[in-house]
Amino acid sequence: MDPVFFATFPIMGPRKDHAHWYSVDMLRLHVQHELPLVVSVSSTTREEHFVVYNCTVSSVTTKRAWAVAYRYSEFVQFRTKLDDEWTCHDFGCTGSCQALRDIVSAFFPKKRLPFMSSRDGAITSRKNKFEDVLTHLLRSVLLPGSLMQCKHAQQYVPVNVFVFLAVKDAADRRSLLQIVLDDYQTISNHNAQLPVRCTICLDCGREQRDTECSDAEVGGEENLHFTIEDTPSVKLPCQHSFHRDCIFK
Repeated sequence: MDPVFFATFPIMGPRKDHAHWYSVDMLRLHVQHELPLVVSVSSTTREEHFVVYNCTVSSVTTKRAWAVAYRYSEFVQFRTKLDDEWTCHDFGCTGSCQALRDIVSAFFPKKRLPFMSSRDGAITSRKNKFEDVLTHLLRSVLLPGSLMQCKHAQQYVPVNVFVFLAVKDAADRRSLLQIVLDDYQTISNHNAQLPVRCTICLDCGREQRDTECSDAEVGGEENLHFTIEDTPSVKLPCQHSFHRDCIFK
């Protein structure tokens, strides 16, 4: 085909809502703004035979901030356990464990000779890459995604990421979905007058599912007897109500 013909077409650039078209650095900044926890490799400390990378972790919800520091070898140990122990290697993985390992492998800084790893350029590169790795792990843990669909990863990845980043308070460990539900659940409990049926399971209460709800299906809407036992409900701005555990399932 004639290249002059194609030159007449306008060049389409990425729109703002197409974050996946942006560079890694821009994507990292884009993702950080969405996270309840923000991590940055803020500085480094040069020791005699190694470099210490100082990480600052801040919570958007509780406004707390703290610091952790690790050597390159400690980051390597963390990554090794993530690859070998905390993510599954099953062929039929229901999550995205292999994808997580691939991304961490792509971001993770390569091992260098000792005299090269202490150079300014190498230190700056490692700072940025460590921040990319930690940000992606927080994104996988705190934002809704496919990784947490794997039971093995769900059990091991979040808790070990939080331990590595010294996230001790339960309020700071909440995912974005948990934060939203906590806010609306507080409002729902404050304004609740009559119990309502969950929009997902169409159930009124876990304890009486086989009795009252089944009778309601036979007798019609006028025979509904809604009850709330130990299942918290959340009413969203769309005016639909849900059981909290139904949303997470």
